[in-house]
Amino acid sequence: MKTNLLFRFFTLLLLASITPYLYSQNCSREIAPDVFQIDGASTGIQPGETVCLLSGNKDYLLIQNVHGTASNPVTFVNKGGVVVINTDNYYGIKIAHCSFIRLLGNGVVGTNYGIQVQRVANGAGLAVGDLSTNVEIAYVEIAQTAIGGVYAKTDPTCNDFSSTRDKFTMYNFWFHNCYVHNTEDEGLYIGSSKYTGQHLPDCDTTVFPHLMRGVRIFNNIVENTGWDGIQVSSADENCSIHDNTIRFDSQAEQPGQMSGIILGGGSKCKTFNNQIFDGKGDGIDVLGLGNHEIFNNLIVRAGQTYHPSNPNDFKHGIYVGKVVTETDAILGIYNNTIIEPKSFGVTIVNADLVKTYLLNNLITDPGQLPFVGKEAYINSNVSQDKIVSENNYLKPSTASVGFLNASGDNFDLQPGSKAVNYGQDLIAQGVVFDLLNRSRPFHTLFDAGAFESHDPYASVKTHDNRNLLQWKAYPNPFDSRITVVFIAHKNGTLTAELMDMTGRVVQVVRQKCVSGKQYHFQFNTKKLATNSYLLKLSSVDGVEGVSILQKK
Repeated sequence: MKTNLLFRFFTLLLLASITPYLYSQNCSREIAPDVFQIDGASTGIQPGETVCLLSGNKDYLLIQNVHGTASNPVTFVNKGGVVVINTDNYYGIKIAHCSFIRLLGNGVVGTNYGIQVQRVANGAGLAVGDLSTNVEIAYVEIAQTAIGGVYAKTDPTCNDFSSTRDKFTMYNFWFHNCYVHNTEDEGLYIGSSKYTGQHLPDCDTTVFPHLMRGVRIFNNIVENTGWDGIQVSSADENCSIHDNTIRFDSQAEQPGQMSGIILGGGSKCKTFNNQIFDGKGDGIDVLGLGNHEIFNNLIVRAGQTYHPSNPNDFKHGIYVGKVVTETDAILGIYNNTIIEPKSFGVTIVNADLVKTYLLNNLITDPGQLPFVGKEAYINSNVSQDKIVSENNYLKPSTASVGFLNASGDNFDLQPGSKAVNYGQDLIAQGVVFDLLNRSRPFHTLFDAGAFESHDPYASVKTHDNRNLLQWKAYPNPFDSRITVVFIAHKNGTLTAELMDMTGRVVQVVRQKCVSGKQYHFQFNTKKLATNSYLLKLSSVDGVEGVSILQKK
Protein backbone atom coordinates (compact mmCIF):
# COMPACT_ATOMS: atom_id res chain seq x y z
CA MET A 1 0.00 0.00 0.00
CA LYS A 2 1.52 3.28 -1.12
CA THR A 3 0.92 6.65 0.49
CA ASN A 4 2.12 10.07 -0.63
CA LEU A 5 5.28 10.69 1.35
CA LEU A 6 4.46 14.40 1.50
CA PHE A 7 1.10 13.74 3.20
CA ARG A 8 2.27 14.52 6.72
CA PHE A 9 4.31 17.54 5.61
CA PHE A 10 1.36 19.14 3.87
CA THR A 11 -0.94 18.17 6.74
CA LEU A 12 1.28 20.04 9.19
CA LEU A 13 1.40 23.04 6.89
CA LEU A 14 -2.36 22.95 6.62
CA LEU A 15 -2.89 22.76 10.36
CA ALA A 16 -0.45 25.58 10.95
CA SER A 17 -2.40 27.77 8.56
CA ILE A 18 -5.92 27.04 9.76
CA THR A 19 -6.33 29.14 12.85
CA PRO A 20 -3.86 30.84 15.18
CA TYR A 21 -4.42 30.16 18.86
CA LEU A 22 -5.70 33.69 19.43
CA TYR A 23 -7.86 34.91 16.61
CA SER A 24 -7.04 38.49 15.68
CA GLN A 25 -10.34 40.28 16.19
CA ASN A 26 -11.53 43.04 13.92
CA CYS A 27 -15.25 42.80 14.52
CA SER A 28 -17.56 43.75 11.70
CA ARG A 29 -20.45 43.43 14.16
CA GLU A 30 -21.02 42.31 17.76
CA ILE A 31 -23.71 39.98 19.08
CA ALA A 32 -25.00 40.61 22.59
CA PRO A 33 -25.45 37.73 25.07
CA ASP A 34 -29.25 38.04 24.94
CA VAL A 35 -29.33 37.51 21.16
CA PHE A 36 -29.77 33.81 20.50
CA GLN A 37 -30.41 33.73 16.74
CA ILE A 38 -28.20 35.04 13.94
CA ASP A 39 -29.82 34.98 10.49
CA GLY A 40 -27.56 35.95 7.64
CA ALA A 41 -30.50 36.50 5.31
CA SER A 42 -32.03 39.22 7.48
CA THR A 43 -28.80 40.76 8.81
CA GLY A 44 -26.90 40.85 5.54
CA ILE A 45 -23.70 39.22 6.83
CA GLN A 46 -21.18 39.22 3.99
CA PRO A 47 -18.25 36.93 3.12
CA GLY A 48 -15.11 37.81 5.04
CA GLU A 49 -16.88 39.32 8.04
CA THR A 50 -15.82 38.61 11.63
CA VAL A 51 -18.85 38.41 13.88
CA CYS A 52 -17.93 38.73 17.56
CA LEU A 53 -20.00 36.93 20.18
CA LEU A 54 -19.80 39.02 23.35
CA SER A 55 -19.11 37.05 26.51
CA GLY A 56 -21.97 36.09 28.78
CA ASN A 57 -24.72 33.54 29.18
CA LYS A 58 -26.90 32.41 26.30
CA ASP A 59 -29.85 30.06 26.32
CA TYR A 60 -28.79 28.67 22.92
CA LEU A 61 -27.21 29.84 19.67
CA LEU A 62 -28.71 29.41 16.20
CA ILE A 63 -26.64 30.48 13.19
CA GLN A 64 -28.51 30.16 9.91
CA ASN A 65 -28.37 31.33 6.30
CA VAL A 66 -24.81 32.64 6.59
CA HIS A 67 -22.60 32.17 3.55
CA GLY A 68 -18.95 33.01 3.08
CA THR A 69 -16.66 31.88 0.30
CA ALA A 70 -13.62 29.60 0.19
CA SER A 71 -11.27 32.58 0.24
CA ASN A 72 -13.42 34.74 2.53
CA PRO A 73 -15.25 32.66 5.13
CA VAL A 74 -17.46 34.23 7.77
CA THR A 75 -15.90 33.90 11.23
CA PHE A 76 -17.78 33.80 14.54
CA VAL A 77 -15.51 34.27 17.57
CA ASN A 78 -15.96 35.02 21.25
CA LYS A 79 -14.96 38.45 22.56
CA GLY A 80 -14.34 39.76 26.07
CA GLY A 81 -14.53 36.41 27.81
CA VAL A 82 -16.35 33.10 27.62
CA VAL A 83 -19.69 32.55 25.89
CA VAL A 84 -21.63 30.08 28.07
CA ILE A 85 -24.67 28.05 27.02
CA ASN A 86 -26.65 26.21 29.66
CA THR A 87 -30.03 25.25 28.29
CA ASP A 88 -33.20 23.20 28.50
CA ASN A 89 -33.43 23.52 24.72
CA TYR A 90 -33.06 20.59 22.29
CA TYR A 91 -29.66 21.88 21.12
CA GLY A 92 -26.94 24.11 22.45
CA ILE A 93 -25.60 25.42 19.12
CA LYS A 94 -27.14 24.82 15.71
CA ILE A 95 -25.67 25.73 12.32
CA ALA A 96 -28.26 25.52 9.54
CA HIS A 97 -28.21 26.38 5.84
CA CYS A 98 -24.69 27.80 6.09
CA SER A 99 -21.53 27.53 4.01
CA PHE A 100 -17.91 28.58 4.47
CA ILE A 101 -18.18 29.63 8.10
CA ARG A 102 -15.95 29.21 11.16
CA LEU A 103 -17.01 29.08 14.81
CA LEU A 104 -13.95 29.71 17.00
CA GLY A 105 -13.58 29.91 20.75
CA ASN A 106 -10.04 31.29 20.74
CA GLY A 107 -10.84 34.97 21.13
CA VAL A 108 -9.42 35.48 24.63
CA VAL A 109 -5.88 34.92 25.89
CA GLY A 110 -5.64 32.25 28.59
CA THR A 111 -8.93 30.53 27.75
CA ASN A 112 -8.74 27.18 25.98
CA TYR A 113 -12.43 27.04 25.15
CA GLY A 114 -14.00 30.43 24.77
CA ILE A 115 -17.35 28.99 23.70
CA GLN A 116 -18.76 26.50 26.21
CA VAL A 117 -21.93 24.44 25.92
CA GLN A 118 -22.11 23.36 29.54
CA ARG A 119 -25.47 21.57 29.53
CA VAL A 120 -28.20 20.64 27.06
CA ALA A 121 -31.12 19.06 28.86
CA ASN A 122 -33.09 17.80 25.88
CA GLY A 123 -30.77 17.34 22.93
CA ALA A 124 -27.37 17.64 21.31
CA GLY A 125 -24.52 19.98 22.11
CA LEU A 126 -23.77 21.09 18.54
CA ALA A 127 -25.69 20.29 15.35
CA VAL A 128 -24.37 21.14 11.89
CA GLY A 129 -27.05 20.32 9.34
CA ASP A 130 -29.78 21.60 7.03
CA LEU A 131 -27.46 21.34 4.01
CA SER A 132 -24.61 23.20 5.72
CA THR A 133 -21.18 22.65 4.20
CA ASN A 134 -17.59 23.88 4.57
CA VAL A 135 -17.77 24.44 8.32
CA GLU A 136 -14.89 24.67 10.80
CA ILE A 137 -15.39 24.37 14.58
CA ALA A 138 -12.49 24.93 16.99
CA TYR A 139 -11.78 25.73 20.66
CA VAL A 140 -15.30 24.84 21.80
CA GLU A 141 -16.28 22.82 24.87
CA ILE A 142 -19.40 20.64 24.82
CA ALA A 143 -20.66 18.78 27.88
CA GLN A 144 -23.67 17.27 29.69
CA THR A 145 -25.80 16.57 26.63
CA ALA A 146 -29.00 14.54 26.61
CA ILE A 147 -27.95 12.80 23.40
CA GLY A 148 -24.76 13.20 21.35
CA GLY A 149 -22.18 15.92 21.71
CA VAL A 150 -21.77 16.78 18.02
CA TYR A 151 -23.83 15.89 14.95
CA ALA A 152 -22.69 16.84 11.45
CA LYS A 153 -25.03 15.61 8.72
CA THR A 154 -28.35 16.33 7.05
CA ASP A 155 -30.86 13.48 7.08
CA PRO A 156 -33.45 13.16 4.31
CA THR A 157 -37.09 13.24 5.42
CA CYS A 158 -40.34 12.36 3.72
CA ASN A 159 -40.96 16.09 3.23
CA ASP A 160 -37.47 16.94 2.00
CA PHE A 161 -35.23 14.78 -0.20
CA SER A 162 -32.72 17.56 -0.91
CA SER A 163 -29.96 15.86 1.11
CA THR A 164 -29.97 12.51 -0.69
CA ARG A 165 -26.70 11.31 -2.16
CA ASP A 166 -27.55 12.31 -5.71
CA LYS A 167 -28.36 15.90 -4.70
CA PHE A 168 -25.95 16.96 -1.94
CA THR A 169 -22.42 16.41 -0.63
CA MET A 170 -21.15 17.96 2.60
CA TYR A 171 -17.59 19.20 2.14
CA ASN A 172 -14.78 20.13 4.50
CA PHE A 173 -16.16 19.65 7.97
CA TRP A 174 -13.27 20.43 10.30
CA PHE A 175 -13.59 19.89 14.06
CA HIS A 176 -10.44 20.43 16.08
CA ASN A 177 -8.97 21.56 19.41
CA CYS A 178 -12.30 20.98 21.16
CA TYR A 179 -13.27 19.27 24.41
CA VAL A 180 -16.33 17.01 24.34
CA HIS A 181 -17.33 15.15 27.47
CA ASN A 182 -20.16 13.61 29.46
CA THR A 183 -22.50 12.90 26.57
CA GLU A 184 -25.36 10.42 26.79
CA ASP A 185 -24.77 9.09 23.27
CA GLU A 186 -21.83 9.56 20.86
CA GLY A 187 -19.21 12.16 21.53
CA LEU A 188 -18.96 12.99 17.80
CA TYR A 189 -21.39 11.65 15.19
CA ILE A 190 -20.05 12.71 11.80
CA GLY A 191 -21.88 11.61 8.64
CA SER A 192 -24.76 9.20 8.31
CA SER A 193 -24.28 5.62 9.49
CA LYS A 194 -26.98 4.58 6.98
CA TYR A 195 -24.55 4.42 4.07
CA THR A 196 -26.28 1.42 2.49
CA GLY A 197 -29.71 3.07 2.65
CA GLN A 198 -32.01 4.80 5.11
CA HIS A 199 -35.61 3.65 5.40
CA LEU A 200 -38.18 6.39 6.05
CA PRO A 201 -41.15 4.58 7.62
CA ASP A 202 -43.54 7.54 7.37
CA CYS A 203 -43.49 7.29 3.58
CA ASP A 204 -42.16 3.71 3.31
CA THR A 205 -39.23 4.89 1.20
CA THR A 206 -35.54 3.99 1.27
CA VAL A 207 -33.09 6.75 0.37
CA PHE A 208 -29.31 7.08 0.35
CA PRO A 209 -28.00 9.86 2.63
CA HIS A 210 -25.32 12.25 1.46
CA LEU A 211 -21.55 11.73 1.52
CA MET A 212 -18.95 13.66 3.51
CA ARG A 213 -15.73 14.74 1.78
CA GLY A 214 -12.87 16.59 3.40
CA VAL A 215 -13.56 15.57 7.02
CA ARG A 216 -10.82 16.57 9.49
CA ILE A 217 -11.17 15.52 13.14
CA PHE A 218 -8.02 16.34 15.11
CA ASN A 219 -6.51 17.55 18.38
CA ASN A 220 -9.69 16.97 20.35
CA ILE A 221 -10.25 15.54 23.83
CA VAL A 222 -13.30 13.28 24.11
CA GLU A 223 -14.18 11.82 27.51
CA ASN A 224 -16.98 9.95 29.25
CA THR A 225 -19.27 9.24 26.33
CA GLY A 226 -22.30 6.98 26.62
CA TRP A 227 -21.78 5.55 23.15
CA ASP A 228 -18.88 5.73 20.69
CA GLY A 229 -16.25 8.38 21.28
CA ILE A 230 -15.82 9.46 17.63
CA GLN A 231 -17.94 8.02 14.82
CA VAL A 232 -17.30 8.95 11.19
CA SER A 233 -19.44 7.39 8.47
CA SER A 234 -20.16 8.02 4.79
CA ALA A 235 -16.87 9.92 4.51
CA ASP A 236 -15.50 8.32 1.38
CA GLU A 237 -12.82 10.79 0.33
CA ASN A 238 -10.12 12.99 1.89
CA CYS A 239 -10.88 12.11 5.52
CA SER A 240 -8.50 12.03 8.48
CA ILE A 241 -8.91 11.40 12.21
CA HIS A 242 -5.74 12.11 14.13
CA ASP A 243 -4.10 13.38 17.31
CA ASN A 244 -7.25 12.96 19.40
CA THR A 245 -7.33 11.72 22.99
CA ILE A 246 -10.33 9.60 24.00
CA ARG A 247 -11.01 8.36 27.50
CA PHE A 248 -13.86 6.29 28.98
CA ASP A 249 -15.97 5.74 25.88
CA SER A 250 -19.09 3.54 25.72
CA GLN A 251 -20.10 3.92 29.34
CA ALA A 252 -23.78 3.17 28.62
CA GLU A 253 -22.81 -0.29 27.30
CA GLN A 254 -25.18 0.05 24.34
CA PRO A 255 -24.62 -2.92 21.98
CA GLY A 256 -23.38 -1.84 18.57
CA GLN A 257 -22.38 1.57 19.92
CA MET A 258 -19.18 0.72 21.74
CA SER A 259 -15.84 1.97 20.45
CA GLY A 260 -13.31 4.71 20.98
CA ILE A 261 -13.24 5.46 17.25
CA ILE A 262 -15.51 3.87 14.68
CA LEU A 263 -14.90 4.13 10.95
CA GLY A 264 -18.49 3.50 9.93
CA GLY A 265 -20.01 2.32 6.69
CA GLY A 266 -18.87 4.22 3.62
CA SER A 267 -15.85 5.75 5.32
CA LYS A 268 -12.26 5.83 4.13
CA CYS A 269 -10.13 7.74 6.64
CA LYS A 270 -6.49 7.92 7.62
CA THR A 271 -6.65 7.22 11.34
CA PHE A 272 -3.41 7.94 13.14
CA ASN A 273 -1.74 9.32 16.27
CA ASN A 274 -4.83 8.89 18.42
CA GLN A 275 -4.71 7.84 22.09
CA ILE A 276 -7.59 5.80 23.47
CA PHE A 277 -7.72 4.90 27.16
CA ASP A 278 -10.01 2.77 29.32
CA GLY A 279 -13.09 2.60 27.13
CA LYS A 280 -15.66 -0.11 27.59
CA GLY A 281 -15.74 -0.65 23.84
CA ASP A 282 -13.27 -1.70 21.19
CA GLY A 283 -10.42 0.73 20.71
CA ILE A 284 -11.01 1.22 16.97
CA ASP A 285 -13.78 -0.37 14.90
CA VAL A 286 -13.09 -0.52 11.17
CA LEU A 287 -16.25 -0.96 9.10
CA GLY A 288 -15.28 1.31 6.23
CA LEU A 289 -14.58 0.89 2.54
CA GLY A 290 -10.97 -0.28 2.85
CA ASN A 291 -7.96 1.21 1.07
CA HIS A 292 -6.97 3.26 4.09
CA GLU A 293 -4.42 3.15 6.90
CA ILE A 294 -4.54 2.93 10.68
CA PHE A 295 -1.20 3.70 12.29
CA ASN A 296 0.61 5.17 15.31
CA ASN A 297 -2.43 4.77 17.57
CA LEU A 298 -2.11 3.99 21.28
CA ILE A 299 -4.96 1.84 22.64
CA VAL A 300 -4.88 1.09 26.35
CA ARG A 301 -7.08 -1.40 28.25
CA ALA A 302 -9.86 -1.45 25.65
CA GLY A 303 -13.00 -3.10 27.02
CA GLN A 304 -11.50 -4.21 30.33
CA THR A 305 -14.35 -2.72 32.37
CA TYR A 306 -17.06 -4.21 30.12
CA HIS A 307 -18.50 -7.25 31.91
CA PRO A 308 -15.11 -8.05 33.44
CA SER A 309 -16.37 -11.27 35.00
CA ASN A 310 -17.40 -12.68 31.60
CA PRO A 311 -14.38 -13.29 29.34
CA ASN A 312 -16.67 -14.29 26.46
CA ASP A 313 -18.12 -10.79 26.09
CA PHE A 314 -15.34 -9.94 23.67
CA LYS A 315 -13.77 -6.51 23.18
CA HIS A 316 -10.83 -5.79 20.93
CA GLY A 317 -8.01 -3.35 20.49
CA ILE A 318 -8.83 -3.04 16.77
CA TYR A 319 -11.81 -4.79 15.19
CA VAL A 320 -12.07 -5.07 11.39
CA GLY A 321 -15.61 -5.85 10.24
CA LYS A 322 -17.52 -4.77 7.17
CA VAL A 323 -20.50 -2.89 5.86
CA VAL A 324 -19.47 -2.30 2.24
CA THR A 325 -15.92 -2.98 1.03
CA GLU A 326 -14.53 -1.57 -2.20
CA THR A 327 -13.42 -3.97 -4.92
CA ASP A 328 -9.72 -4.84 -4.58
CA ALA A 329 -9.57 -3.04 -1.22
CA ILE A 330 -6.64 -3.49 1.14
CA LEU A 331 -6.10 -2.26 4.68
CA GLY A 332 -2.91 -1.24 6.46
CA ILE A 333 -2.62 -1.53 10.25
CA TYR A 334 0.85 -0.26 11.12
CA ASN A 335 2.86 0.60 14.23
CA ASN A 336 -0.01 0.65 16.70
CA THR A 337 0.57 0.02 20.41
CA ILE A 338 -2.24 -2.04 21.97
CA ILE A 339 -1.98 -2.57 25.73
CA GLU A 340 -3.99 -5.20 27.62
CA PRO A 341 -7.25 -5.31 25.62
CA LYS A 342 -10.02 -7.27 27.28
CA SER A 343 -10.07 -10.02 24.64
CA PHE A 344 -8.02 -9.72 21.44
CA GLY A 345 -5.38 -7.36 20.15
CA VAL A 346 -6.64 -7.24 16.54
CA THR A 347 -9.61 -9.15 15.19
CA ILE A 348 -10.27 -9.43 11.44
CA VAL A 349 -13.60 -10.76 10.13
CA ASN A 350 -13.81 -8.88 6.80
CA ALA A 351 -13.14 -11.50 4.13
CA ASP A 352 -13.87 -9.00 1.34
CA LEU A 353 -10.54 -7.24 1.84
CA VAL A 354 -7.97 -8.51 -0.66
CA LYS A 355 -5.15 -8.02 1.87
CA THR A 356 -4.82 -6.78 5.42
CA TYR A 357 -1.28 -5.76 6.33
CA LEU A 358 -0.42 -6.01 10.03
CA LEU A 359 3.08 -4.61 10.35
CA ASN A 360 5.19 -3.33 13.25
CA ASN A 361 2.38 -3.42 15.81
CA LEU A 362 3.11 -3.88 19.52
CA ILE A 363 0.51 -5.85 21.49
CA THR A 364 0.69 -6.91 25.14
CA ASP A 365 -1.36 -9.20 27.36
CA PRO A 366 -4.66 -9.67 25.51
CA GLY A 367 -7.29 -11.15 27.81
CA GLN A 368 -7.94 -14.25 25.70
CA LEU A 369 -4.29 -15.32 25.87
CA PRO A 370 -4.88 -17.99 28.56
CA PHE A 371 -7.75 -19.47 26.52
CA VAL A 372 -6.62 -19.40 22.87
CA GLY A 373 -2.88 -18.79 23.07
CA LYS A 374 -1.09 -16.63 20.51
CA GLU A 375 -4.28 -16.13 18.47
CA ALA A 376 -5.30 -13.65 21.16
CA TYR A 377 -2.81 -11.19 19.70
CA ILE A 378 -4.09 -11.34 16.11
CA ASN A 379 -7.38 -13.17 15.68
CA SER A 380 -8.98 -13.87 12.32
CA ASN A 381 -11.58 -16.05 10.68
CA VAL A 382 -10.60 -15.12 7.12
CA SER A 383 -8.22 -16.99 4.84
CA GLN A 384 -4.65 -16.55 5.97
CA ASP A 385 -3.50 -15.77 2.45
CA LYS A 386 -5.39 -12.49 2.83
CA ILE A 387 -3.35 -11.44 5.86
CA VAL A 388 0.27 -10.31 5.92
CA SER A 389 1.47 -10.21 9.53
CA GLU A 390 5.11 -9.26 10.01
CA ASN A 391 7.40 -7.66 12.58
CA ASN A 392 4.68 -7.45 15.21
CA TYR A 393 6.11 -7.41 18.74
CA LEU A 394 3.80 -9.59 20.85
CA LYS A 395 4.33 -10.02 24.59
CA PRO A 396 2.25 -11.63 27.36
CA SER A 397 3.54 -9.12 29.92
CA THR A 398 3.36 -5.35 29.57
CA ALA A 399 6.10 -4.96 32.16
CA SER A 400 8.54 -6.99 30.07
CA VAL A 401 8.50 -4.69 27.03
CA GLY A 402 10.65 -1.91 28.42
CA PHE A 403 8.32 1.09 28.40
CA LEU A 404 9.44 4.31 30.05
CA ASN A 405 6.68 4.20 32.69
CA ALA A 406 3.92 1.70 31.97
CA SER A 407 2.33 2.16 35.41
CA GLY A 408 1.96 5.85 34.60
CA ASP A 409 0.59 5.12 31.11
CA ASN A 410 3.76 6.31 29.40
CA PHE A 411 4.32 3.72 26.68
CA ASP A 412 7.27 5.37 25.00
CA LEU A 413 10.14 2.91 24.63
CA GLN A 414 13.25 2.73 26.76
CA PRO A 415 16.47 2.60 24.72
CA GLY A 416 17.08 -0.97 25.86
CA SER A 417 13.64 -2.27 24.87
CA LYS A 418 13.71 -5.17 22.43
CA ALA A 419 10.89 -3.43 20.54
CA VAL A 420 13.45 -0.82 19.45
CA ASN A 421 14.50 -1.51 15.85
CA TYR A 422 12.19 -4.53 15.70
CA GLY A 423 10.07 -3.24 12.81
CA GLN A 424 10.40 -3.17 9.06
CA ASP A 425 10.73 -0.14 6.81
CA LEU A 426 7.37 1.56 6.16
CA ILE A 427 8.62 4.75 4.55
CA ALA A 428 6.87 3.78 1.32
CA GLN A 429 3.61 3.58 3.27
CA GLY A 430 4.11 7.13 4.57
CA VAL A 431 4.78 6.17 8.20
CA VAL A 432 7.62 8.66 8.62
CA PHE A 433 6.72 9.99 12.10
CA ASP A 434 5.55 8.51 15.40
CA LEU A 435 2.76 9.24 17.87
CA LEU A 436 4.72 12.21 19.25
CA ASN A 437 5.42 13.46 15.71
CA ARG A 438 9.09 12.51 15.98
CA SER A 439 10.74 11.37 12.77
CA ARG A 440 10.69 7.68 11.96
CA PRO A 441 12.94 5.72 11.70
CA PHE A 442 15.61 6.83 14.16
CA HIS A 443 18.97 5.31 13.25
CA THR A 444 18.00 3.04 10.34
CA LEU A 445 15.33 0.64 11.59
CA PHE A 446 11.72 1.15 12.61
CA ASP A 447 10.68 0.45 16.18
CA ALA A 448 7.57 -1.61 16.85
CA GLY A 449 4.52 0.23 18.12
CA ALA A 450 3.38 3.83 18.08
CA PHE A 451 6.55 5.30 19.59
CA GLU A 452 9.98 5.64 17.95
CA SER A 453 12.75 5.84 20.55
CA HIS A 454 14.99 8.83 19.86
CA ASP A 455 17.57 8.22 22.53
CA PRO A 456 20.94 8.68 20.76
CA TYR A 457 22.41 5.87 22.83
CA ALA A 458 19.68 3.37 21.98
CA SER A 459 21.35 0.17 20.88
CA VAL A 460 20.61 -1.26 17.47
CA LYS A 461 19.89 -4.94 17.87
CA THR A 462 19.29 -7.88 15.60
CA HIS A 463 15.87 -9.46 15.57
CA ASP A 464 14.35 -12.68 14.33
CA ASN A 465 14.95 -12.95 10.59
CA ARG A 466 12.68 -14.78 8.18
CA ASN A 467 14.84 -15.06 5.10
CA LEU A 468 18.18 -15.99 6.72
CA LEU A 469 18.56 -19.24 8.60
CA GLN A 470 21.66 -17.84 10.29
CA TRP A 471 24.27 -15.17 9.77
CA LYS A 472 27.19 -13.54 11.46
CA ALA A 473 29.59 -10.66 10.85
CA TYR A 474 33.15 -10.66 12.21
CA PRO A 475 35.43 -9.44 13.61
CA ASN A 476 33.51 -7.09 15.86
CA PRO A 477 35.10 -4.66 16.64
CA PHE A 478 36.55 -4.76 13.12
CA ASP A 479 39.88 -3.59 11.69
CA SER A 480 40.63 -3.64 7.96
CA ARG A 481 37.71 -5.76 6.79
CA ILE A 482 34.35 -7.20 7.79
CA THR A 483 33.42 -10.73 6.75
CA VAL A 484 29.75 -11.69 6.52
CA VAL A 485 28.69 -15.34 6.44
CA PHE A 486 25.10 -16.44 6.00
CA ILE A 487 22.91 -19.33 4.89
CA ALA A 488 20.01 -18.33 2.64
CA HIS A 489 16.52 -19.45 3.54
CA LYS A 490 14.87 -18.40 0.27
CA ASN A 491 15.89 -17.81 -3.32
CA GLY A 492 16.47 -14.18 -4.17
CA THR A 493 18.93 -11.33 -3.83
CA LEU A 494 20.42 -10.29 -0.52
CA THR A 495 21.62 -6.69 -0.16
CA ALA A 496 24.15 -5.81 2.53
CA GLU A 497 24.69 -2.13 3.32
CA LEU A 498 27.33 -0.67 5.60
CA MET A 499 26.17 2.71 6.93
CA ASP A 500 27.44 5.34 9.28
CA MET A 501 25.30 6.49 12.18
CA THR A 502 23.65 9.22 10.09
CA GLY A 503 22.27 6.56 7.76
CA ARG A 504 24.69 7.36 4.92
CA VAL A 505 25.56 4.21 2.98
CA VAL A 506 29.36 3.85 2.66
CA GLN A 507 29.50 0.43 0.97
CA VAL A 508 27.01 -1.97 -0.66
CA VAL A 509 27.30 -5.65 -1.58
CA ARG A 510 24.60 -7.61 -3.43
CA GLN A 511 24.49 -11.39 -3.58
CA LYS A 512 22.14 -13.65 -5.54
CA CYS A 513 21.14 -16.54 -3.29
CA VAL A 514 19.80 -20.08 -3.56
CA SER A 515 17.89 -21.49 -0.62
CA GLY A 516 20.01 -23.62 1.71
CA LYS A 517 23.42 -22.54 0.40
CA GLN A 518 26.09 -20.77 2.45
CA TYR A 519 27.61 -17.51 1.23
CA HIS A 520 30.25 -15.10 2.43
CA PHE A 521 31.59 -11.74 1.32
CA GLN A 522 33.74 -8.95 2.72
CA PHE A 523 33.67 -5.19 3.19
CA ASN A 524 37.04 -3.42 2.87
CA THR A 525 37.12 -1.00 5.80
CA LYS A 526 40.73 0.24 5.71
CA LYS A 527 39.75 3.76 4.73
CA LEU A 528 36.79 4.11 7.07
CA ALA A 529 37.05 6.54 9.95
CA THR A 530 37.11 5.22 13.48
CA ASN A 531 33.43 5.22 14.31
CA SER A 532 30.32 3.10 14.84
CA TYR A 533 28.68 1.62 11.76
CA LEU A 534 25.49 -0.23 10.99
CA LEU A 535 25.38 -3.42 8.94
CA LYS A 536 22.00 -3.93 7.32
CA LEU A 537 21.01 -7.16 5.58
CA SER A 538 17.80 -7.00 3.59
CA SER A 539 15.77 -8.70 0.90
CA VAL A 540 12.62 -7.85 -1.01
CA ASP A 541 10.68 -8.74 2.15
CA GLY A 542 12.39 -6.15 4.33
CA VAL A 543 15.20 -5.80 6.84
CA GLU A 544 16.64 -9.08 8.08
CA GLY A 545 19.30 -8.08 10.55
CA VAL A 546 21.39 -5.17 11.77
CA SER A 547 24.46 -5.08 13.95
CA ILE A 548 26.53 -2.20 15.36
CA LEU A 549 30.24 -2.46 14.54
CA GLN A 550 32.89 -0.28 16.17
CA LYS A 551 36.19 0.17 14.33
CA LYS A 552 39.26 -0.12 16.57
